[in-house]
Amino acid sequence: MKPKRHQNKGLRKHCDCPRRAWAKCQHAWHFNFQPRGGQGYRFSLDKHFNRHIDSKTEAEDLAADLRKQIRAGTFGQPMPLQAMTMQQLADVYYERHVQVKCAANQAAHRYQLDAICKTTVRRPTEGSAPLGEWRVSDIVTDTIERFREVRAAGGSGPVAINRYLETLRSVFNFAVRVGYVAASPFKRGTETVVKFEDEAPRTRRLRDGEEKRLLAACGLHLRACVEAALETGMRLGEILSLQWVQVEGMRVDENDNTQVSWAPRAELFLPKSKTKTKRDRRIPISTRLRSILELRRLDPAGKPLASDKFVFGNAVGEQVQSPRRAWYTAVLKAHGHEPTYAKGANLDADSRAALRTIDLHFHDLRREAGSRWMDAGVPLATIQRWLGHSNVSQTSVYLAGSSSSEHDHMRRFEERRDACNGLATDAGSQGYGTPPAATRLDEKASKTAEGYEPTIM
Repeated sequence: MKPKRHQNKGLRKHCDCPRRAWAKCQHAWHFNFQPRGGQGYRFSLDKHFNRHIDSKTEAEDLAADLRKQIRAGTFGQPMPLQAMTMQQLADVYYERHVQVKCAANQAAHRYQLDAICKTTVRRPTEGSAPLGEWRVSDIVTDTIERFREVRAAGGSGPVAINRYLETLRSVFNFAVRVGYVAASPFKRGTETVVKFEDEAPRTRRLRDGEEKRLLAACGLHLRACVEAALETGMRLGEILSLQWVQVEGMRVDENDNTQVSWAPRAELFLPKSKTKTKRDRRIPISTRLRSILELRRLDPAGKPLASDKFVFGNAVGEQVQSPRRAWYTAVLKAHGHEPTYAKGANLDADSRAALRTIDLHFHDLRREAGSRWMDAGVPLATIQRWLGHSNVSQTSVYLAGSSSSEHDHMRRFEERRDACNGLATDAGSQGYGTPPAATRLDEKASKTAEGYEPTIM
């Protein structure tokens, strides 16, 4: 008896994982289809759609659409602009704009675009559909407002909603610029009709003992990223995209790879292509950061990693994606909560609620670094350059001094004031003939009170 043949429905994975693990492994789905008497097609869905297709259900739905297009003879032909969907516009925006101008943070942009397109929005007539399935020509101002309501009902706060709206606005501005649409739903004429939520300035800093607990809960890779953020104030995208060629002043001995020397002014160089403000930035390398870099400089074979390898990549210097799940796990464990995950590798409701209560974001480490510099007396203009802000006013709003540092500043002020008062008292008691300035002012005030006309200068 012949063994039963597997029905792949034109989908398979070219990897060493067993077939039963295809639905969970991270390798790309491959599409294969040949209509009767027609040309055959074989390609990777990830490459065709320029994004990673994770779900098997989504891969099957996309494969079904592709088969329809192939049978109808429309596959590969340009689509009329009236029929362009939001998902197609988002893909073009990602390829033409994000990968060209925001390459260092493309993973974050991809996440935002995917979340937007997967958000189910109610249609004005009847039914609902993910925004990615909406035709671009059908998206109006009311659609954006409905999108905002759905995200708010799903637990997104004002800040998260604003980031989604900013991304959507950027997508439509791009579509207007290249001629896909005539106008953006965010504007009516010259008037802005979609208003953003009011945001309270964020001041979250690490509390007493929180850094120690957080580092203890981190894995090796995440711990290095956390320490780098605290020492440099770099954004997570800047940390993950840092390459060894950007580490200036570090020299590895050719005869002994374990011996590392540093130039007096070693620093990290962040080119404008990798920064948010599109400006070059340099950050001095602290003693703590030097130790971290020395530990990551060699590959598993004991040889220095090439200059184009990533500093905070994997063991062989390959770039890694955002450690979002590892960060959530570390934050929860550092605060005594054991994370639990639901289906789809997402945190369950209890863990999400605990995470909101803790309210610690990776980006808060950047504020922590800048605030520590401020507490230590580093000039504000220097902190601005290290953080890469466009102006000092942005930096002054961004930072948050700790209550302990404020009490220390008051204590030092009182010590200086008492020292100055002591000097003034000593000078008056030694009889130098000229009373202290405070005494002369008191005498002048008393004469004025007795009826003398004050002199007008």
